Amino acid sequence: MSISALSPTRFAGSISGFLQAASVLGLLLLLLKVAHFYLRRQWLLKAFQQFPSPPFHWFFGHKLFDGDQELQMIMKTVENFPSAFPRWFLGSRAYLKVYDPDYMKMIMGRSGKTSECGQKHSELKFQAFSQKSLSFFAV
Repeated sequence: MSISALSPTRFAGSISGFLQAASVLGLLLLLLKVAHFYLRRQWLLKAFQQFPSPPFHWFFGHKLFDGDQELQMIMKTVENFPSAFPRWFLGSRAYLKVYDPDYMKMIMGRSGKTSECGQKHSELKFQAFSQKSLSFFAV
């Protein structure tokens, strides 16, 4: 009768069996985290592909902005990309820097006029925080 090296009954009651199971579980969790990192990065790349940006490192992101010359580098980037650009941090976080108000309105899908829904919300807000309703809480 032979016992396999990966058999659960081989080290069932010993510390080495526990360590073997813990290491397998740890490697499995590490593999899941790497897959999550990869899928999130692919999703972010797809979401930000329509916004041009300066070159960035796949893991460190825009490391070129750090340091003493950060303001000059950002001003040069603003000149090259006049409306917006994504700024990557550590390869898995991206922030969209928008510095043109008209472009912001276009991205958010809003016009300069207030909508009917926005007017209803403001009316509810004014009713909730009116002087009469707040006087109840005054001491």
